[in-house]
Amino acid sequence: MNEAQAQNRGLVAIIVLAVLTAIEYVIAVGIDATAVVVTLLAVVALVKALVILEYFMHVSKLWRGEGEHA
Repeated sequence: MNEAQAQNRGLVAIIVLAVLTAIEYVIAVGIDATAVVVTLLAVVALVKALVILEYFMHVSKLWRGEGEHA
């Protein structure tokens, strides 16, 4: 992956995290049912965690075998 692709991927990660944060805010402010709020916020938090794990920690490479040490 060249530098331009890495920057584009980083920009996408930032945008996705920003959108998910905005969704969290709307859920927290706009819904009164506590159980629904907690469930929806947990789902959004899980999606954010997956984005972070993939972009910043490159977790998917653990199973692809890329960069293995001999």
